[in-house]
Amino acid sequence: MALDCLVLASSRVELEGFLTNCGEVVCHKGRSYLLETIGVSQVQSALNAMEAILKHQPRSVLLVGYAGGIDPSLSIGDCVLASEVLQYELDLRAFGLKRGETFGRVPNEILKEIPLHVPPHEGATLARGGSSDRFLLRAWREANPWLVDELDLGFSDMESYGVALAAKMHSIPCTVCRVISDDAQGRRPKDYKKFCLQANQKFVEVLYSLLELPSEKSPTSL
Repeated sequence: MALDCLVLASSRVELEGFLTNCGEVVCHKGRSYLLETIGVSQVQSALNAMEAILKHQPRSVLLVGYAGGIDPSLSIGDCVLASEVLQYELDLRAFGLKRGETFGRVPNEILKEIPLHVPPHEGATLARGGSSDRFLLRAWREANPWLVDELDLGFSDMESYGVALAAKMHSIPCTVCRVISDDAQGRRPKDYKKFCLQANQKFVEVLYSLLELPSEKSPTSL
């Protein structure tokens, strides 16, 4: 049976709401999903996502996890669906490119932001995501206003771009769901365990929204 959705996260903590073990195929209303962890950082997550895609041959990919808010309107605990993702520290402006752009493998190919599949989900905010191997502290955000002024980023993480690129290379629809763990002012949850429990339940709800889409709107039919 073909796997409908491969659910990825940097660690097992972010997958605890699913109440199943990694590597086990689970069905929900006739559609299947499986959980895998991919580690932290752009390179590690990209390579492990690629390995998981090759192993399980999914019809779609869902990346879940926590993220830092860049948009001041995002609050701790907000559920965010990424419209697209880019590498915000990638800077080849000296070669005539824009921030977040790089050269591809073939002549004249420029790799930019990656558009993502966004399922309809009540209560989720749509935002542009940026990935980097940096924990984005408030002081660095404030010292680099181009994150918002130029790139229009809503949140930051370390895995979204790598996973989205791995999925794109295999022509697989990718959805990124993040819950804000620290906001643009640098505030963090007072009760982190409670935050994780609530955030992880939101990941489950987004997965079910994906799996329950009518076949003509499902990412598996794109």
